[in-house]
Amino acid sequence: MSKLLLALGLCLAATSSFAQAVVHGTITDGSEPLIGASVLIPNTIIGTVTDLEGRYTLEVPMGTEELCVSYAGSRPVCQLIGDNTTLDFTILSQVLDEVVVTALGLERDNAKLGYAIESLSAKDIADVPSTNFLDNLSGQIAGVNVATGPTGVGSTSLVSIRGDASFGSNTPLYIVDGIPIDNRSVLNVTNEASQGFQEVDFGGGSPEVSPFDVESVSVLKGPAAAALYGTRAANGVIIINTKAGKAPKGLGIELNTQTMFERPFRLPSFQNEFGQGRSGNFEYVDGAGGGTNDNITFSFGPRLDQGTLIPQFDSPVQLADGSTVRAGDLGLYNGEAITPTLFNSNPNNVSDLYETGVTTQNNIALSQGFSGGDYRISFTDMRSDSYIPGVNLERNNVAARLNFTPTKKLTISTGLTYVNTRSDNRPASGYGSENLNYSLVAWLGRSTNLESLRDYWQPGQEGIQQFTYNTSFFDNPFFILNENRNSFTRDRLFGYVSANYELSEKLDFRVRTGI
Repeated sequence: MSKLLLALGLCLAATSSFAQAVVHGTITDGSEPLIGASVLIPNTIIGTVTDLEGRYTLEVPMGTEELCVSYAGSRPVCQLIGDNTTLDFTILSQVLDEVVVTALGLERDNAKLGYAIESLSAKDIADVPSTNFLDNLSGQIAGVNVATGPTGVGSTSLVSIRGDASFGSNTPLYIVDGIPIDNRSVLNVTNEASQGFQEVDFGGGSPEVSPFDVESVSVLKGPAAAALYGTRAANGVIIINTKAGKAPKGLGIELNTQTMFERPFRLPSFQNEFGQGRSGNFEYVDGAGGGTNDNITFSFGPRLDQGTLIPQFDSPVQLADGSTVRAGDLGLYNGEAITPTLFNSNPNNVSDLYETGVTTQNNIALSQGFSGGDYRISFTDMRSDSYIPGVNLERNNVAARLNFTPTKKLTISTGLTYVNTRSDNRPASGYGSENLNYSLVAWLGRSTNLESLRDYWQPGQEGIQQFTYNTSFFDNPFFILNENRNSFTRDRLFGYVSANYELSEKLDFRVRTGI
């Protein structure tokens, strides 16, 4: 009998320890029921949502002291449960004030504007800062499309707002601290022939703003928003505001550093069954059509890796004096026989050429507030070595901002930015022999061994005649990288001075000029 009483006691204890109470109620905004409001016990995952009539029912464990309700656009509201089984909540919507910079540098409450405008803060931009400033906008603002440049760091990104509106330029107007910035790409003179001068993108203007110096970015999307800027803003406006000093006294030091590594994301899937040639035939003589299909490089030639011996551009040629040259050293022999070599595949001949690109950005900024104003000075150093060997970009930004209030009603602001951009080589992007990817990805034979091309001069003719696999259309890729280079140095200076005088509580007079 005692054992039975003990078992019943344990069952009652277990039942009471897991006992639950049912709490129900209605959630409204003061007049209308709120559908889908979240009801949750704090610090747990126990909760529910309201139905179409704003009602909820929730089983809460004994001992639960509080119940909280949250709804989009409102602050959470909590109530003590006590002995109540009915808890009704009233949630008042909260309007979140957002001040944005509109045309001519005017600050307005976003909720009161009659046109479309979106903004990004410094945190949105600097979390993962791109070396090309415009790329930071990608995927962050509705209706803004950013197509990154095809030649990597430093190339021009194409930005369109709400799609392309014309067959011509759809580039928006860029405003930095109230001053229009020319964002046209700097391009060389081209003729776009496959063996002529190809397009080289030296970059535009707005990407040279350091992402660490940006306070906010506002995008004016419609004609109403951009009307104050006239016809230049027909495709929208991107307003960039740089950081100023902080009002509190004391010196502020800001340090930022970033390192990125890059590799080509995806290369075409190449076949490695057939090598250079056509209709199953190939034999190298001079790379200009003197042999069998040796003036073409696409891979419809003999089967690879079959133990076949075929004369190729890097096959040896025995000279009368006993020395050996390569078949592609055409200026060093005349009529001597080319010794056939194995016609094998080189499955990694394209991918092995690319390297791991490294880009570093370092920034230091000093800011301070003082009686009657504040200042900020910033220096950014960016260095990028591309995954394409020999292609690089270096950029230094020096930015200074000063705000000064000599009298209670007069505020003087000035900002100056100096940018030095340089490169030893920028890649060509047209369809022709100056573009490395044209030679490699589009036309390189699957039997071509790039390692044998690294010594790209014919012996004794250094600086005069290159050694290559095809003399009809293609340069040696290492000749392109090391000799056919597109270097540049660019210095830019832009800034502004503005004075604002408060005539009355609701009327200001502002004068601004810039370079």
